[in-house]
Amino acid sequence: MVFEELAVEVMADLPTDMARYEVLALIERVRLDPTAWPDVRDVGSVEEIREAFGPLCWVQYTPHAGAIEVREIGWAG
Repeated sequence: MVFEELAVEVMADLPTDMARYEVLALIERVRLDPTAWPDVRDVGSVEEIREAFGPLCWVQYTPHAGAIEVREIGWAG
């Protein structure tokens, strides 16, 4: 897994260990099956961008051969 700078900043600012656990659990689900969530890229874009949602968080990521790049993390809790 690769985390972009913004995703690293959000992880550092999450309010509790439980919040970090929830985000990491969602990222692990994404890592195991990166194509299970919809592709949300703009029309004409060649870069695949997907979003996955948990109860209180979401991640935006790009699948790569055998890995994922976490672009953004959101927290609603």
